[in-house]
Amino acid sequence: MKNEIATNPAYRKVVAALDDCEKRYDGLIKGAGATDDLRLASTVAILKGEVEQRRRLEVELLTAVETERQRIGQDLHDDLCQRLGAIALLIGSLAKEVSVLDKKLGEKLGKIPALVTEAIGSCRNLARGLHPVTLASAGLPAALAELAARVPADVKFHWPRSERIDFEPTLALHLYRIAEEAVTNAVKHAGAKSITIGLAILARRPVLEIADDGKGIGQKVKTEGMGLRNMEYRANVIGGNLTVEARKGGGTCVRCTLPLRKSVLRPLKPKTDSSAK
Repeated sequence: MKNEIATNPAYRKVVAALDDCEKRYDGLIKGAGATDDLRLASTVAILKGEVEQRRRLEVELLTAVETERQRIGQDLHDDLCQRLGAIALLIGSLAKEVSVLDKKLGEKLGKIPALVTEAIGSCRNLARGLHPVTLASAGLPAALAELAARVPADVKFHWPRSERIDFEPTLALHLYRIAEEAVTNAVKHAGAKSITIGLAILARRPVLEIADDGKGIGQKVKTEGMGLRNMEYRANVIGGNLTVEARKGGGTCVRCTLPLRKSVLRPLKPKTDSSAK
């Protein structure tokens, strides 16, 4: 999948533009030692423009990646899963015909559809990971609940059901990816057995928190890990603040705090009895 994304024309175009932006940025930094006030002010103004250009390119880069992930996810779900389903039906029918002539061979063939069905389930999980359909159809809380349900560990999801939190689609997608990355790291690298995903409002700011009971995050992962950099990258794009801290008693806590303007908070309306007059 990474190779397909890397060869995507839109992806390569944005990466090339980012490289050019980086070179210009480095050149401006080296020339910023000038003492002349006008030259310094001009350099600062250009630097601000370069920073804005870089952020725009970063957003385009992530958009290109997500578009390709969506395409691959849909291909897996709509094409491969359907083909595997057809294969399971054909083998099941063949097993019945063979059983008439050779019962033992028919029984062996009859076990194949169940294996294919398991493969279909795995394929659908991959498709959901690549393109979380629930995120668009039911919102971030539902998508995070689905993420917690499909991870092979004890993962719980909590959010304030007394508040309705409406996130912009792009913001919701980045928060989902941050949670997904944090959970994956906790299971794969920290050996966590218990993970909690929390979505809450603290000091009127939306906060996404992923806490685990794993062995913690090492210094090598902090400095070299792509997963952590990806989370920081996404948090920066949406104007959030990402922190990764050790928990008392063991484990890690990943927290992404957002400015209030990034979401709309309102209490849920109490249900009314429509039959009451």
